[in-house]
Amino acid sequence: MTRTVIPKDCIVCDVCNKQLSDSQFIALDYCFWYEGWLYCNDCNKEHKPMRELKLIMEIQKGQDVSNTDLALPIIMEFGD
Repeated sequence: MTRTVIPKDCIVCDVCNKQLSDSQFIALDYCFWYEGWLYCNDCNKEHKPMRELKLIMEIQKGQDVSNTDLALPIIMEFGD
């Protein structure tokens, strides 16, 4: 099995790809972290999901999210 680890340098909105943190994972804008999704404030208002999503955290501008799963690297595993 091949394992690839991709470090993150910030967090982005899963809908519009707007950068939502700086490189230290300090929030640049108000956003919503749902289970499996991160929405900027604009996309949260405009693109409400069809089904109810579990809200993990409302992130305030200036909030440090470096100690959350949002800052963890992306790990991809492929069978050989």
